[in-house]
Amino acid sequence: MIFLLIAFCSCKKQNEIVTLPMDKLYILEYRYTLPEEHEELRYKFYVGGFCELDKDFSVKYARRLFYNSNDFYNSEDIVPDSLRSEISNILLKYQADTTFLYQGGLRIYDGSKYRFIIQKYNQKDVTIKFEPKFLPEDLKFVYSYLYEDREKTEDISTYNELLEMFENQVKDDTLEFPPPELKSTVKFTLP
Repeated sequence: MIFLLIAFCSCKKQNEIVTLPMDKLYILEYRYTLPEEHEELRYKFYVGGFCELDKDFSVKYARRLFYNSNDFYNSEDIVPDSLRSEISNILLKYQADTTFLYQGGLRIYDGSKYRFIIQKYNQKDVTIKFEPKFLPEDLKFVYSYLYEDREKTEDISTYNELLEMFENQVKDDTLEFPPPELKSTVKFTLP
């Protein structure tokens, strides 16, 4: 009787260890800022933060404390088994470059820009440019879980190599830059 019980328990389907169906997934936050008061009138680019998810579902996270600071909130984590299949299935649906940005014409937007970067061995990176509120619900879940809702610990970043890679990838973007700010030369004359 005991032998049968052991045999039935061993035949029970074991939990599969799911690996990410790509080499790496990055979530990148970046901004363009106005120059300081006495600097040349050019926008500055900086990485506001990022998240790296690797094949084994290890998460590296870093987010800048202030736009002009070299200090970051950092954390490392592992995605629990219960979410691995869900995240993998969502990411498999998005295998081409795309955007989820505001499409309604001119507007004032002073927020960060974001992108998912999906890397597969020997293939071109897939890039999804987005603003969080325009993401479909499934990608919004991945963004929120991996980046927005991440636990933070204050620390100085050890991810300078990754930050440099992101800067090089985004600097040549074809996004429309806002026009340079001109000094005001308008004088008010009483009627």
